[in-house]
Order: sequence, then C-alpha cells, then structure tokens
Amino acid sequence: MSCCSHRCVLNQKDRIKTLEVSYTGYLATRYLFGKHRVPFIAFISRTTMVGMALGVATLVLALGVMRGFESVVTDKIIGFDTHIRIEKLFDSGFDLDDEEISEISEIDGVEQIFRIKKAEVMLKANSITEGALLEVMPESALSQLYSVSANYTSDESSQSGLIIGAALADQLEVTVADQILAYDLGSFTDQMGLPSIAATQVQAIYESGMIDYDKSYLYCSPQTMEALFPDSPDTDDFGVFLTDISLTNDVMNQIDQILPYSHLSISWRDRHQTLFNWMKTQQLPIFIIFSLIIIVALVNIASTLILIIMEKRTEIGTLRALGTSRKRIRRIFALEGLMMGLLGTMAGIILSVILAWLQTTFGLISLPSDVYFMDKVSILIGIEDVIGISGGVIVLAILSSLIPAMQASRLQPADTLRDE
Repeated sequence: MSCCSHRCVLNQKDRIKTLEVSYTGYLATRYLFGKHRVPFIAFISRTTMVGMALGVATLVLALGVMRGFESVVTDKIIGFDTHIRIEKLFDSGFDLDDEEISEISEIDGVEQIFRIKKAEVMLKANSITEGALLEVMPESALSQLYSVSANYTSDESSQSGLIIGAALADQLEVTVADQILAYDLGSFTDQMGLPSIAATQVQAIYESGMIDYDKSYLYCSPQTMEALFPDSPDTDDFGVFLTDISLTNDVMNQIDQILPYSHLSISWRDRHQTLFNWMKTQQLPIFIIFSLIIIVALVNIASTLILIIMEKRTEIGTLRALGTSRKRIRRIFALEGLMMGLLGTMAGIILSVILAWLQTTFGLISLPSDVYFMDKVSILIGIEDVIGISGGVIVLAILSSLIPAMQASRLQPADTLRDE
C-alpha cells in the first residue's frame, strides 16, 4: 500500500472517530435537554443539577468560611505576639550571654531579637480592680505588634505609662492620660506581705479585636518599667521577629542548636496551640456534613438517568437494532451523568464566588467581635479546595451514572420493540 493510500485510510479513521464522538454527544445532549414525553423527567433533571450546584456551593463556602476564620485569627495572633519566644524552662538563674544572642541575630531570616520582661500586675482605677499580664519590650519591638500598635488611641502629651487594651480600659473606666495604680504581684515578700505599688497613667489604648487578649495584656517600655518597679525580679524572655513567617520552623531548629539546656524556643503557633487544634478539629466534621448534600445530588443523577432510560427504551432498542454497540450506549448515558455533574459543579462554583464576594464587600452576615475575633464572616476560597471539590464531584457523577448506563446497554432490541 502506498503512502498516499495509507494516509487516506488514517484520515478516514479519524473522521469516523470524530463522527462517533459527535454522535455520542448529540444523543446525550438530546436525551438530557430535549423534550420528553413525560414533562416531569425534564423537571427532575434540572432539579438534580440545581441540587448539585447548591451542594457544591455549600461545601466550597463552608471550607471558605473555615479558611477565612483561620486566616483572620492567624493574622490577629501574629500581630499580637512575637514570631518566636525563647523562654526559661525553670528558674535556673542562667541567662543567654551576648555571644548566644549575637549568633541568633545572625541566623538567616531573623529580623530582630530583644528582651521581654513579664510581670503579673493588678490595676486599680475608679475603685475598680483588675488583674493583667504586663509585657515589657522596646518600642521598636512593640511597633511590630501591628494588632496592638496599629490600633492606638493615644495622646501626644503622654510619653510614658501603660498601654492597655480597650476591654480592660472599659472595665476600669479609664481613658488616655487617666491616672492608674499598678501593683506588682511578683514583688510579694514574706517579710512585708505587700506588693510594690506605683502610680502611672494610661499612655495609650489599643483594640486588637480579640476581647480576651485586650482584657489580659498590657505593655510598657523598659524605661517605664524601671521607673515603676525598679526592684521587680528579673524574668527575662526573648522575642524574635522574622523577615518571613514561613521560616519559623527552620529558624527554630537553628535557635535550638544555640540555646543552652535551660532555655526553649516556642513558636507563635505553639503558644496558641489549643485554638489552632480546635479549628482543625472543626474542619473534618463540617466537610463530612456538607458533603452529604452532594451525595444526595449524586443519587439524584442515577435516579434521573434511570427515568430517562425507562422513557427512551424504544429509542435505545432502535439504536441497538441499527448496530449501535453496547459500549456506545454506555458512553451516551455516562456522558449525560458527566454533563449534569459538570454543569452543576460550574454553577455551584460561580454561585459560591458571587456569595463570597458579596459577603466580603458588603458584610451581609455580621458577628459579635467579642466572641469570634471579627465583626463579620470572613470567606477565603482556596483554589485547591475548588479544584479538589470539582474533580471529586465530577468523578463521582460519572461513577453514579455507570449503573444506569450498564442497564441501558443490556436492553435487547427485540424486547424493547416488542414491548412498544
């Protein structure tokens, strides 16, 4: 056979395959969207796709809400805490020397290392007493805590004093520049039995959006601490800020190799491990619960195909009598399931994106900020979630159509035509 004849045969085979694909797609589209002798079947097929769209949209939005909540909480916590803390394991009396501090500061990714002094204090104003944890750090470090420093209410004339949270200020009924008494609870002695007391003022009031933190933490500079409680016991920790938070684990491993046995490095995630573990445990049940909606829609796909097959028995028998193979009959109805799953998935994704945009732009659903760390529902749709849900739903839609497709391929031409 010449090369020209061989090429003609190949071209003819390609045309035949193209016609077969078009033929299969035409019949699948006609059976799904064409007129039916029983109008209820058309209603069921469209309802099935609507149910699939709602199921996909619900699942995407549910995961988006979880991601959004975790993102907001993570952002607030990162802006409220140092990236890495170096703490003493016990009251050993040992401290990091200048050489160790210098080695840590030279690690790639470390932007700043500084001392943090902590003190348990009791504040009193307007005959109201509240306890809190005072953290003492340099101004350069405090400015890195953007959940605190970016939400100041201050007075330019107040150059020293305590920086307290809005919730604590409300409890004490104080504003900026008001006088306040501070008791250092760590200064109790067996001889005196009284804590050190100092009068100071409110330098600034911050509002991070996390009520529990705003009630419990207050800040001041080392100079203010020295003026208020010069005899306060040394309880220095070290804070580390990184140039990129994704380097946390790598930097911690290098820091641990430098630290003496009396010290331990702890990341921001470890310090708030309970909260992050709670968020992770919520994701799996939510995913399972909302996946049930999609499972119901998949069952509806199989039911819809069975109804279509029952209605099209005569046409299927005619196709078989004209030489259409069982394999092609299976493909026709499997393609119908794919089309329903694909259209429902696309509509669900579009719907979820529109609803997420409306919520992000207009804040349609609000939340009490004292409970949820935010004043509105935050939705963050991840591209990996969309791809995973879309791929899974489409594959399951094809699988759910296999049983009806196999039943359609087993119909005998003689039986269907005789019944008609």
